[in-house]
Amino acid sequence: MSGTTSPTPTRRIVVGVDGSAHGWAALAWAAERASADQVPLHIIHAFAPDIPMLGFGTTDQSDIRTEGKHLLATATARAHAVDSTLRVTTSLPPGFASRALVSASHDATLIVLGAIGHGLLSRATIGAVAQQVAAHATCPVVIVGHEGHTETEHHRVVVGVDGSPSSTAALHTAFDHAARTDAELVVVHAWEASGIEDPTLASDSSWPAYEAELEQKFNREIAASSASHPAVKVRHEVVRDSPIGALIHAADTADLVVVGARGTGGFPGLRLGSVSGRLLGRTACPLVVVHSREA
Repeated sequence: MSGTTSPTPTRRIVVGVDGSAHGWAALAWAAERASADQVPLHIIHAFAPDIPMLGFGTTDQSDIRTEGKHLLATATARAHAVDSTLRVTTSLPPGFASRALVSASHDATLIVLGAIGHGLLSRATIGAVAQQVAAHATCPVVIVGHEGHTETEHHRVVVGVDGSPSSTAALHTAFDHAARTDAELVVVHAWEASGIEDPTLASDSSWPAYEAELEQKFNREIAASSASHPAVKVRHEVVRDSPIGALIHAADTADLVVVGARGTGGFPGLRLGSVSGRLLGRTACPLVVVHSREA
């Protein structure tokens, strides 16, 4: 997908369902967001003909398709339970779910799915579909890693920044989410020494100086996004911790965490970095993964 130009997204939210607990949680989140934004919701259930569907307990393709139609009918009813006026469409494409969801991302504003589904080894690791869609979708991807909504709303959106193009895109997306929900935006940059060559370990360096330098750098980025959302209250934190640890901790008191798909590390062509990849399914609130337009 590198170097391609995506068409203008359709104002709709796409959610993948498979009958798992995380999938139903993703549907609930997507339906609430579609209702709030007054946009259509499109529900996808896909299956590969050569993979046993453990959730249905059968490998017969006609039975699986029948069960798939029943699942989509149930999903539609659940979405309408959130908002009876919600415009809902469904599709049951053959083939792998990740392929169908990535294809749908080309004309969607958001793709939403659960962190763990009914796939093989799903309880032993983060779902393969979540990893693949987060890596290759062309619109922001929301990963719901919990099996039910919490009663507490924190009215806070957290975004991780590191100065990369994906980080800048994540910051813009986080501002949009915060403005929509009248939430506070917490911008987090976490630092930990990466080796003896790290400039902050030099004899003439100091943490306060490094922190002040970062404050100036990220305040400039924040100011650019604040111009479009002047009502959003913003707090900026530079913390001495691993990015993963800092964001997991921040997620405990947030309604949403937003990160860029890949940061300043890694190698050219990498679609999903170590931080975003390791955060999948580990945050207490939904995680949004955003690619830069240049990716």
